[in-house]
Amino acid sequence: MTFKELFSQFSFAEIRPAFLNLWQTNEPKQVGHLDLGKWERIYLNVQALEAKSPQYYIRLVWRWETCSPMIDMNCSVYDKADNHLNCPVACYPSWSEIAGMEVVVEKDIVITPQELVAGLLWEITYFGGTEEMAEENRKRIFQYQGAVMDNTSKKL
Repeated sequence: MTFKELFSQFSFAEIRPAFLNLWQTNEPKQVGHLDLGKWERIYLNVQALEAKSPQYYIRLVWRWETCSPMIDMNCSVYDKADNHLNCPVACYPSWSEIAGMEVVVEKDIVITPQELVAGLLWEITYFGGTEEMAEENRKRIFQYQGAVMDNTSKKL
């Protein structure tokens, strides 16, 4: 089933408990500040994405709760041709392509469809609530990290 097909199955109200559980588990200090109306609008926008047919698929190898670091390789994009790892879903730049990707869950993972959709929402919006915002934040964060790494290596 594709990302978009999964998101088409549920309203935000149906995934809200699982989504709140992710926040409670992974960001307990932030859960009280969530604007669920805003998150519902983001969810509706993700549901409305025009799905493109990419050469990649999404593989979930571990649930999102208690993953460390928060962006790790638990939910990543892989090439269909050779199963080569491309990047975490949170770092993939095209949300329309993500919407068209098949989602593969490792057989030893116990997860409800609502928890899966909540986790995929968590993943795609990790850097921001829109594709443009996420791209801008990724560039800013990774550019800063690159600058820090460059400065560190110069000192060595």
